[in-house]
Amino acid sequence: MNGIMKRTFFCLAAAVAMLSSCNSKKASIDLVLKDAPERNVILSVLNINKMEVVDTLKTDVRGKASSKFDLPYESPNFYYLNYNGAQLAALLLSPGDKVRLEVDTNGRNISIKGSEESRLLQTVNDQIERSQKAFDSLSVQMIACNEIGDVESVQRLRYELGRLYVNQKQTAIKHLVANPYSFTNIRNLYRQFNENFPMFADLTDGIYYKQLADSLKAVYPKSPYVAALEKDAAASFNEMELSYKVKDMPQILFPELAITDTQSQIRKLSDLAGRPFVLLFWDPENNEQKMFNAELEAIYNQFKGRGFEIYSVCVTTDKALWHSIINRFPWINVCDGNGTASASLNTYNVQKLPCLYVFNKKGEITAKDVFDKNGLTKAVSSVCLE
Repeated sequence: MNGIMKRTFFCLAAAVAMLSSCNSKKASIDLVLKDAPERNVILSVLNINKMEVVDTLKTDVRGKASSKFDLPYESPNFYYLNYNGAQLAALLLSPGDKVRLEVDTNGRNISIKGSEESRLLQTVNDQIERSQKAFDSLSVQMIACNEIGDVESVQRLRYELGRLYVNQKQTAIKHLVANPYSFTNIRNLYRQFNENFPMFADLTDGIYYKQLADSLKAVYPKSPYVAALEKDAAASFNEMELSYKVKDMPQILFPELAITDTQSQIRKLSDLAGRPFVLLFWDPENNEQKMFNAELEAIYNQFKGRGFEIYSVCVTTDKALWHSIINRFPWINVCDGNGTASASLNTYNVQKLPCLYVFNKKGEITAKDVFDKNGLTKAVSSVCLE
């Protein structure tokens, strides 16, 4: 057994031993909030995708408080301490953890004992905070230079932003390799520089989600975080497979759809080959998605003279409702009446509704899920001017 295999084996064995030694799903926190006597600190837990308040810790005259509580899962759980609306600390707690935490009211000068995962999370968060400040600063500078027409500086700043992104992704991958059984990797994998710029969004990034899911599953097979990672890994691989299908099509670059319209005529997506178009999947029972169609109408009218078309797939079993909504929309409207069982959803790896693809004249996907009007107008304009 080589050195790497030994380290991996012993890490796994230690993790399993630690898990089996936990007799309950309880953890505790002893807090010292420096120079903050008789104050309230809110303890919350991240329950997969929503925050839930667990307890309110009231410090005594010395700034001390404590709490003992049940954990929702036997795997590590993400906990957050907040004071006056600001985060004091982020913790990764496992059953049996007894954390001793000292921190000031600004969330600085923090000391964590009794939870190695929490200490590691603090290191990850500190690194992310530093790089995020650098990213935000560079972004502000680039916007300012762009407004005054300083092209040279814009190019330089864009290069620096790209270098920062690559550096941060490499750092996250190294962390995953060095700490394969740590939940702190979840913090890195789902990191976003801003709402439109996730760090792990490339087609091939599914391998990292799967790598972490496989590692954590060996120790925490019932963790809902493992299930979520597996789902996202599968979605990424499906997206990659779709991309390969598009590239391998000899005549039509995109997978075919052939669905009936309001006149029961079969409308083929391949009929749009050579034209720029939007492929939209939507739910007629969702008011926001119905309103989006109205916004889409303005974009359609603006670019239809340049050959632009929309192929709109309504995902419902209620064709009467679909008919009542789409009569005013002049583009291609289709519905097979199978709802979420529609084969078209699998063909285009639709994970949630609405789902939107922008295709150029070559049949290449140039944008996906752009739902703000200005952003979609730019994306459509780009493919129409090619």
